[in-house]
Formats: sequence, structure tokens, C-alpha cells
Amino acid sequence: MDRDDALRLVDDFVGAYNDGDLSRLDRCMAAGYRHPNPAAAQGRDGMKQAVARWRSAVDDLRLSVEDVIVEGDKIVVRMTFSGRQVGAILDIPPSGREFSIGLIDIFVVENGLLAGHWDEMDRLGLYRQLGAPVPAAT
Repeated sequence: MDRDDALRLVDDFVGAYNDGDLSRLDRCMAAGYRHPNPAAAQGRDGMKQAVARWRSAVDDLRLSVEDVIVEGDKIVVRMTFSGRQVGAILDIPPSGREFSIGLIDIFVVENGLLAGHWDEMDRLGLYRQLGAPVPAAT
């Protein structure tokens, strides 16, 4: 994968979160996009729903790209995710608190579009910053 093409895909993905223009996902995602959470709605429309939920629950939502690594058909993006919680997220009731956590997404690219991803989010940091009890390990 060409680095410039990868950066364009990442820019549209991150931009959909940052500016709320969900049509940007049409430019960067395959229609059958695979979300890592099997309980989440799948496909590009499922990701649009997920982005809309995050944007409604987090004021001043900001994804800031820190690093992008392109290797074969994968794009690894390390980001900082920040904002102020105004709605329920991950079963955490609205707190009104600001947060800033690390996030890493690994995207797979097929036919020039993002086809799916895996992610790692600093959930412990999120729970602590929002003043929420940390769920017991299962």
C-alpha cells in the first residue's frame, strides 16, 4: 500500500470523528466493513452509527494522530482520543469530565479501502479519568 493513499484513508476516518461529516466514511471504508466488536452493527453503516454515538456522548471529541505505520495491507495508527463526556459511553454514565487516552487502531485494507480494524483503547485510563468504577475482570 502506498503511504500517501494510507494517509488519505486515515485522514477521512479520523476526520469523520473530528468534524462529524459521516460521508467521509463513504470515501475510506468498504461497504462490508468489519468492526472488531461482534455486538456492534457491522458494515460502513454500522461504523457511521458508532461514530454518531461517540460524537453525541463526547463534547469537543478529538482524535489526534500521533503515528502512522504502513506495512503491506495494514495501517497502524496511534492516536490520542480526548473530549468531555456528556453522554453514556461503554456503560459509564455521563460525568461531565474531560479525558485524554491512548488508542491504537490496526486497519486492514482491501481494494484500496479500509475493510476492518482491531483496536486497543486505554479503557482503564478512561474509567479512572471519568471517575467510574473499574469493571471486574472476566
